[in-house]
Amino acid sequence: MSFFETFAQMSVLFMMVIVGFCCNKLHYMDQDFNRKFSSLILNITAPFLILSSVMGSTLPAKEDILPVLIAGLSSMIFAMIVAIPITMLLRIKKADAGVYRFMLIFGNINFIGFPVVGLMFGQEAIFYASVLTIPFYFFIFLLGVIMVTSGRGKATFSWRMCLSPCLIATYIAILLVLFEVKAPATVSEACKLIGGLTVSGSLLIIGSTLAELPVLHMLGTPRLYAITAIKLLGLPAVIYGIFCLTPLEKKYADVLVILAGMPVASIGTMLCLKNGVDSKTMAQGTFLSTLFSIVSIPLLAILL
Repeated sequence: MSFFETFAQMSVLFMMVIVGFCCNKLHYMDQDFNRKFSSLILNITAPFLILSSVMGSTLPAKEDILPVLIAGLSSMIFAMIVAIPITMLLRIKKADAGVYRFMLIFGNINFIGFPVVGLMFGQEAIFYASVLTIPFYFFIFLLGVIMVTSGRGKATFSWRMCLSPCLIATYIAILLVLFEVKAPATVSEACKLIGGLTVSGSLLIIGSTLAELPVLHMLGTPRLYAITAIKLLGLPAVIYGIFCLTPLEKKYADVLVILAGMPVASIGTMLCLKNGVDSKTMAQGTFLSTLFSIVSIPLLAILL
């Protein structure tokens, strides 16, 4: 896919973010609305979007599941390993290093990843992305708190987290693919209609959330710009190079590389607030990476 084609698609998504920004400024949306709407998306519409990804005219191949899971898990572990020397090279203070490492490792798969890979590669790519949410949620809850608190907090993982609505939908989608079950047309259409709210809704929330932040406060430091560049372009490019040396099929690699180049996961700011950690750096990183992703994702498309 060319730079301009991808840039045009990203521009469409970014326009939705701008609409969400304006809705907040016009008082149609606020923090309380964002919180409730986010819950609706994560617990209702996103699971239906995942289910709809396996309810097309043709099912994804069952052979797709294991390669995507292994490759996606490997790319996350690779990011975890290289995040340590990167923060050391940037001379980031030990007390802040965990937050920067979190930003390098965890991307916004649900709110931005699903819409982007769906537009770029089709519904099947959403299924691949949903498979990746299994290790994503495992690591973010197991290591996320430890990172943002620089080791002072405790891991919050429990097996109940493996039963979140998105993960349950992922398990069902995997079973549908494994057993080659095709849903009735009425069920498929209902899932698509409800799941379709995820794309526009999540982007509206991002715009509304950004509107709550003072612009000058979000400009960040040189280190944050360096982390943003590494997160959006550096790591995905290296991961793509590694994938090229393996027998991994290109259709998997393309989706996983784009997901590796997602902006910082918005849940990072929530983890900071929940654990009494200054959320300024995480919020700045989320803002900058989201802003620059409109250009970085089309640049990654050239690489692919």
